[in-house]
Amino acid sequence: MKSDIGIRNDLSVVSAAIICLLGIGLIMLVDTTINDVTSAPVIGVCTLFLLALRYPPRVVALFLIPLWIFVAFRMWNIVSWSTAEGGQLPRYWIRIMTFGLAGVIAVAAAAYRARLDKVTGQLMRILEAIPLPLIIADASGAIRAVSAETCSISGLSREQIIGFRLPDVVGSHLLEEADENWYQHWLESPEGKIFDVELQLGARRSPARVGRLGSGRHAVMIVIFL
Repeated sequence: MKSDIGIRNDLSVVSAAIICLLGIGLIMLVDTTINDVTSAPVIGVCTLFLLALRYPPRVVALFLIPLWIFVAFRMWNIVSWSTAEGGQLPRYWIRIMTFGLAGVIAVAAAAYRARLDKVTGQLMRILEAIPLPLIIADASGAIRAVSAETCSISGLSREQIIGFRLPDVVGSHLLEEADENWYQHWLESPEGKIFDVELQLGARRSPARVGRLGSGRHAVMIVIFL
């Protein structure tokens, strides 16, 4: 288990390094076509936030350092020392500090995303372990989580259920109106509209509606986030 985690961490560092090198290469390519300015700050910030969307904060912080050095070097090269006293040098430091601030924001965003993913994953595992037939769906009707009991009743694995719509899984014969707006009909029907609740997944509280589909031992409890 630890070896698998180590391998995944190594792969994430390698792929992040590739993205970082691609960003640096793109900066050099663009800068060869323009004069007196550099694309380093813009492309550098885009690279940082791309890393923040995909990798843990420690990886983002690791590659912030070489990116910051490279951006500073590229901007340093375009400073006209003949006009430095006229305002070029102050603007240079302002841009460098702005890029550094963007890097700090990217690291903070990566940390927040990692924490949110961890908490949401823990809550989903708790929901999936509930010993009742349970289906979690979003407002569009797509299934996002199911309990083990649901898999047992349907004879399908989680991979065969997650992402699909309810009629595809339980069969349209269990739905009063199995059209593209089935979930709206279900929510509005006396049988489906049990009660409104407000649930919290991760750091966000969301309104939801809880109800039951079917009857007897094959009845399925459904939670739809609105």
